[in-house]
Amino acid sequence: MTLETVQDPVALSEVARYLHDYLDPNAQNIELPAVDFDHISDAMKQITVDVERIHVHADTYEEAALTARKKALHMQSILNSYRNLSIPLVRMPTEILTLLFESCVRSDTGGDSLSHEAMPFVLSHVCRRWRMIVNSMPSLWQTIRLHNQKTVAHNRCLPSLSILRLWLDRSEPLPISCLAILDAPDLCEYNLKTLNLLIQHSQRWFAVHFSFGNQGGLYHHLCSIPPLLPLLRHFRVEVDIRIGSHLVLATWTAPNLKEATLLVQSTSSTATTVRLPWSQLEGLVWFPNTPRSFLDISSAFLRLRRCCIQISRHVDIDSLHQSTLPHLHQFEISGPYRSIIEILCCVSLPALEILDVDPDEQIGPVADQLLSAIARLQLRSPCDIRCFSAPFSLFSSPNSPALVSNIDTIQELRISISTEEENDISITNLMGPNTLRNLKVLHLLFREPPEEDVTLLDKIVELVAFRRQRKPSSGLCLDKLSLDVIRTPEVPDIHISIQSKAFQKLFKLQREGLSLLGSAMNEEWHSFFGDTRWSNEDLQRAAQYWERFGYSDWLFEQEIDDYIT
Repeated sequence: MTLETVQDPVALSEVARYLHDYLDPNAQNIELPAVDFDHISDAMKQITVDVERIHVHADTYEEAALTARKKALHMQSILNSYRNLSIPLVRMPTEILTLLFESCVRSDTGGDSLSHEAMPFVLSHVCRRWRMIVNSMPSLWQTIRLHNQKTVAHNRCLPSLSILRLWLDRSEPLPISCLAILDAPDLCEYNLKTLNLLIQHSQRWFAVHFSFGNQGGLYHHLCSIPPLLPLLRHFRVEVDIRIGSHLVLATWTAPNLKEATLLVQSTSSTATTVRLPWSQLEGLVWFPNTPRSFLDISSAFLRLRRCCIQISRHVDIDSLHQSTLPHLHQFEISGPYRSIIEILCCVSLPALEILDVDPDEQIGPVADQLLSAIARLQLRSPCDIRCFSAPFSLFSSPNSPALVSNIDTIQELRISISTEEENDISITNLMGPNTLRNLKVLHLLFREPPEEDVTLLDKIVELVAFRRQRKPSSGLCLDKLSLDVIRTPEVPDIHISIQSKAFQKLFKLQREGLSLLGSAMNEEWHSFFGDTRWSNEDLQRAAQYWERFGYSDWLFEQEIDDYIT
């Protein structure tokens, strides 16, 4: 009897009859035919037939069990659907469910788009109706977050890129915001495939942030995409290009681009360059290699309101020409001091209110040159610098009081202080009766923990107290104070202790009316601004950036969260 013959009703009846015997514990003994040496051949034939019959029975039972399990799973699925439908939440009107789903997706700040734990996938697994609604809502799929190292650590393997392809397809036709941290060097091929999938939808990019680590090849590939990016408004790329990179010039057409952050660090003079529509930019963060790279295109910045540049190395420029940036409100510049001076001497900034200078070198010996360049900038523009940030040593020259009097419009000052430098002259100069007469807000940023030099902290507190007690004839009194210490990857959680006598004096000044911009927690001081920002504008800009990518946990900063809440 073969498996095909079992389909015969008589055979099926026989299989069913034997099932009782197989399940009966009292019928497990095998009855063998009588054997003698003259009839052993007949016995072998009989046993062979019995073995084949039992094998057919076993195959039939296994097939029946498999079919039964499939039916049970199908019935269980139907049962789950009915059970879900009995829940009032599931039976809500579609209009209410769409609002609920959008709220759930917004609350999913830790979701990785390559994980089935991402909120859109979780919602779609509840029931068939929810799945149909979720898959028909492109707005739930607009924000794409990828972090290959975290994804591999979570899944212990590389997830299929078909998940990303599905996500991108379901987001159509809406604009998309994409945060892609593809900096794992051992996943180069996987990163390239991921980038290619995103590039296929580049005409829908609204806000993108790419972090490539030291994979210059990914950056070159990005620069070679189709140049038309009609919806792109915010663009950010981070990459460290190694020596020997070939020259690639890419010109993009992005009529809606407003903000660009180009953190492209390279020691090569032939690094890939992206030519953006400079004239329409309102915000720019850029790492140009030399001051010439900036000055050559500075005249194109007709709408730029905020600019942050970091010069890699100084190169003397033979012929200097003046450029006017008519709307530049905030200018942050760091690098070699000669590059900073050269740029300040070549631009006119009539709308400038916030200036941040951060030279690479100890600025003390050439403080007069930098202060003079700033004074000439204000006179030439003309502009009113309201907020100013600089190293404390900028005020260490005997000529500082006279030079600073030329920029007496400053109302808010941030100074970075090092315990390893001589600060007494700077403190004395800031106590001068005619120094910064309009100063109302002071931000102190220590490069090292101030506890390493208790005397310095005492003197700084004396400076604060002195400016609190200024007479009306000497200018305005200090109203607000913030202070923090720079945190590094080695010491990411360091804060200023409030247990020192100097800090207790600050609390006394607070009770007398000084506004301390921060709060005490666990015997430590936490500034409202943190160690990288010093204005509400900076906090607001960071909050907007965080919002673009769904308040991702990967971008979490306590100060920004506190600012929002």
